[in-house]
Amino acid sequence: MFHKSFKKIRSTAWLAALLLVPMTLSLAGCSPAPAQSKQIKVGVAFYPMKELLLLIQDDLKKDGFELNISEFSDYQAPNNLLKSKELDANMIQHDYFLQSFNKANGSDLVTVQPIYHATFALYSKDPKNLADLPDGASITLADDATNLSRSLYLLGQAGLLTFKDGKTTGLTLEDIATNPKNLKLDDQVPLTSLAQKYSETGLAVMYPTYAKSLKLEGNEQRLYVEKQDDVTKGYAISLVARSDNKDSDGMKALIKHLTSQKVRQFLQDQYSWASTPAFE
Repeated sequence: MFHKSFKKIRSTAWLAALLLVPMTLSLAGCSPAPAQSKQIKVGVAFYPMKELLLLIQDDLKKDGFELNISEFSDYQAPNNLLKSKELDANMIQHDYFLQSFNKANGSDLVTVQPIYHATFALYSKDPKNLADLPDGASITLADDATNLSRSLYLLGQAGLLTFKDGKTTGLTLEDIATNPKNLKLDDQVPLTSLAQKYSETGLAVMYPTYAKSLKLEGNEQRLYVEKQDDVTKGYAISLVARSDNKDSDGMKALIKHLTSQKVRQFLQDQYSWASTPAFE
């Protein structure tokens, strides 16, 4: 009697176990998968882009994205790595420079969000007014095509040059129509060498990030500041992605937080002497 009861209990236990396994598996299948952060890899090259990204890092994390920031000292590597999909985006350039890179490298990188307008300016150690620039003065300029054009356009805004056929972009020395002060403009160096060269020559057109490296902030040694117009709008430093990821959730999250009031306030509080937000 006891033997038969035991066999019955054991059979019932096995049956329960067999029923329990698929039930357990079924319940496990219904459990939500643990959330995993998606990584966004962004390249930067100068102040304050890294600071802007660190400012929104936690906001991106709340949206499920882990930010990975890579710093560079030049402007070619971040574009090459973005092109080869080793980066998801970069924040190193304006659209004119980007189009020049695309044309030279057969790439399809795209500007997805302008971030700020850098305060581009003619710096001078000695002359304090444009009228005091001596005849034949030499001004150091960037040697890449897009920033050379921008520098010449700035000198045109300042009334120091005029250009043939009213040309405004893609400017070269050959496009100069008039140069009343006979300015020498053939001292051209890489963008990253402008600050060092300015220390020697005392006259250069450059970005505030290089002036900052010389401890020049605010309007110190600025002789003329670029005016905002339809041409200079295209020089906003921007978030750049590829055509195949420009509409991804990661880019949408980056755009949302880079155009937030928090970022605008940072630019106004910490960098207003050198930038103007380029978003509403």
